[in-house]
Amino acid sequence: MKYLLLLLLILISFTVLKGQENKIDSASYYKNQEAYLDSLWRKENIWNLGIAKITGEPIKDLSIIEAPKWAKWNYDLEGYFVSQMKYPAHLLSKNQAGYSVAMFSLDTLGLPRAINILATVHKDFDKEVIRLIRELPHCLPCRDKNGKRIECLYTVYVPFLPQRYRDRVMTDSIAEEKLKHCFVEWEEQASFQDGKLWSAQNYIYQNLTYDASLLGKQQKAKGVYKLHIDSYGEIKEAKTIKGCGVQELDEEVIRIIRNMPRWIPTIHHREKGEYKDTIWTIPIIFENCNSSRSVTE
Repeated sequence: MKYLLLLLLILISFTVLKGQENKIDSASYYKNQEAYLDSLWRKENIWNLGIAKITGEPIKDLSIIEAPKWAKWNYDLEGYFVSQMKYPAHLLSKNQAGYSVAMFSLDTLGLPRAINILATVHKDFDKEVIRLIRELPHCLPCRDKNGKRIECLYTVYVPFLPQRYRDRVMTDSIAEEKLKHCFVEWEEQASFQDGKLWSAQNYIYQNLTYDASLLGKQQKAKGVYKLHIDSYGEIKEAKTIKGCGVQELDEEVIRIIRNMPRWIPTIHHREKGEYKDTIWTIPIIFENCNSSRSVTE
């Protein structure tokens, strides 16, 4: 009797393992098929993907402009669509793969406008792509060689691959569960020029000129200044928090801050990713001497 029970357990275990192997083989087969179809669709694509002039003319030399840049996705949006899409349920149940090619304009605020579907396999894929484009957080807008904001067009190919989607949902679910048990710093703080901690302070010192005699008998004086950096990396507000005691010197620091080059704004990496406003405070020391001052880490 014991022998028969043992044999039965072995047979059940073998059947279960065989079923799992078949599932793995099936998933692998579908992924390979999807990859093959995706490669064919990409080869057949006749549209210029990425950025173009607002007139539709391709930009041959990207070095003469600043291309639009998204907080989490940088210059390539395909990852955004793949990671955020909700596969149409009835197409997922049928294992129907496909794609959509969409073109939209980006205004001077880095927001999408005028969405057009250029090519597609199914209208419900289009609906999902349009939804995702409308929900895009703003990017750092396109700029010409002089740094002026300009409108542009952006074209993206979005693949709909059911097995890859299922794998992504499972991976996301596991990752989300792990995140419940650990601390994650989602925000990447705003940075200036080379990104070092004291870069902004050094910039102020390098551009600061003043008459040291204004300090009178003081050897040193210290002021603290607030910078409001908006989600585009531009100085929205500059303000004296604690003056150095000489209004003229405080005003000179505020002038320098207001004329600073653009920062890289704070980036929030959670979910879609977005640029955010941030507040910095910078202390500046004025010395009653003619020596220049520089701060290093």
